[in-house]
Amino acid sequence: MDWKIFQLIVLYIGYLGLSVESQCLENNDTHKCKLGTKTPYRLIANLNDSLINYPGCIEKKIWLLVRHGTRFPGKKYVPIMMSKLPHLQELILSSYVANRSRLMPDHISQIAKWKLNFAEDAVMKLAEEGEREMIDLAERFQSRFPTLFPEKYSNLTYKFKYTATQRTEESAKHFALGLFGLQGSKDVWFPEPEYRDPILRFYKRCQRWRKEVDKNPKAYEEEQKFIQSSVVSDTLKDISSFLGFQVDYEAANLMYTICAFETAWYSNSESAWCNVFQPKHFKVLEFAEDLKYYWIDGYGYPLTYEQACPALRDMFNFFQSKEDANVTAYFTHSGTILKLLSLIRVAKDIEPLKHDSYTLHEDRRVWRVSMIDAFASNLAFVLYDCKSKNPAILVMHQERIVHLPGCPKNMPCPLSIMKNLYPDNEEECQFDTMCGLDGNV
Repeated sequence: MDWKIFQLIVLYIGYLGLSVESQCLENNDTHKCKLGTKTPYRLIANLNDSLINYPGCIEKKIWLLVRHGTRFPGKKYVPIMMSKLPHLQELILSSYVANRSRLMPDHISQIAKWKLNFAEDAVMKLAEEGEREMIDLAERFQSRFPTLFPEKYSNLTYKFKYTATQRTEESAKHFALGLFGLQGSKDVWFPEPEYRDPILRFYKRCQRWRKEVDKNPKAYEEEQKFIQSSVVSDTLKDISSFLGFQVDYEAANLMYTICAFETAWYSNSESAWCNVFQPKHFKVLEFAEDLKYYWIDGYGYPLTYEQACPALRDMFNFFQSKEDANVTAYFTHSGTILKLLSLIRVAKDIEPLKHDSYTLHEDRRVWRVSMIDAFASNLAFVLYDCKSKNPAILVMHQERIVHLPGCPKNMPCPLSIMKNLYPDNEEECQFDTMCGLDGNV
């Protein structure tokens, strides 16, 4: 076996742990597992909620970071969906009538019946599926760590916080509903959210990152070069032949996006738009999205993940504080999750993702936002008091145990090792300096 392939397999197994309960781990070939950041959490969730025990260790605290649940589209997409999807619908139906399409009759019937089914004022708001994701997630964590998550709420035990958005606020409240029930969740206290929260949305405060990465066209070059590549060009020709009319990348991506959203919103029905693609098309569209997030929110630029150190430092401070709280639960966004994952080196491929590496990475990359950054994605750090190793930390991503580089396997990582591996104090996490907030850009 090629050594690099072997290393990738080891990384993949280490990242996923031993759990194979999710649909996408059992059957990764389905298009539902290739929907990027719009993938519904139910497809990747670890449904094994049995107690997590380590001999000689007692769990003491948990620091939990959760991306909001399934939401409705943002204001950038809604007008485009409302104007362009009905036009594409007409083209698909006309092409079928003219006998130019290779779509199946039942798929055409679904397209013919389709209507955009959400209110314009629902923009960016949490969907019903997102509410369920939060309730279920809370219940599973409570089952795994019952001593950390008592069923009766106390503001001395629990610390909740969300960003200044409806989708994270509602996510936090439904997570509380899963922990305490309808009546008990009414007693939960949430602090006033900050617009640019220094822990939950640190990147909104990092002027240098916003200028040099987020707003820099160069940071999007790999994605754009891939979109202009022969791989994408051949894919668009194939989709055009399949549908019977010319399809450009913008149209293909729009249909891919509504397929993803509707798959997330409706657990009991199929999106009509998913049928306009074949399995190989989903692979290409997913890779384009992975490239974007790799270079904007992931490993592409060191500043991108180094700026996540305030969140990691907050975790270390919480674990070393003498306060009574044993749960910190933060509700945030995709950008926070991906940057922090990159800082702790989770889902890191041996070779960087580039526009010309599709063949290399097609079926064996670990940076797949469909798996690592679905709706309701989460990252948990659990503090243990162990007789042999003293304080130690267990890391979980998507409710699965993660073995971090430099840490022992099959057990929590000693706090001393974690502190050596990652920035845990102000001297090692000089956010203002790296982000140009002290005047030194």
